[in-house]
Amino acid sequence: MSGATGSVITAMVFVLIFICALAIYFVARLRFKAQNVGSFNVAYRRRPEDVWVAGVCHYSEDLLKWYRIISLKWGSTLRWTRHGFEILDAQVQEADGVRLAILHCRAQEAKRGVFLPPADFWLAMGEPDYSGLVSWMESAPPQSIEIY
Repeated sequence: MSGATGSVITAMVFVLIFICALAIYFVARLRFKAQNVGSFNVAYRRRPEDVWVAGVCHYSEDLLKWYRIISLKWGSTLRWTRHGFEILDAQVQEADGVRLAILHCRAQEAKRGVFLPPADFWLAMGEPDYSGLVSWMESAPPQSIEIY
């Protein structure tokens, strides 16, 4: 075997190892995010004309975190605050025997410790997940009112 052939084979082995490691990372990330308590499948789009992007949402105490399914980033792609989270419109549609809730929402996005102004977006999820989202919104701890 010549030196050039050996280099090509070595490069192919490294590429194969890299692809396998990437596949293991994607599977591990998805399993970890989807199996957490408070996680559910949801599709997201910023505008009605955009395509749906598949993801997983996870409830935390004051944030709803959305993780894109296909992503190298371990952390959440989007984070919305519970305070001020609004469902402006909800429609339940049936597709292939599955009932989906299509929600037009408005919420503040939390990005790197900064709260952006409220923005509209759309979420699509199963009907039971919609019930869970509404419960999460309604179960917020009471806000303290400062009296001067």
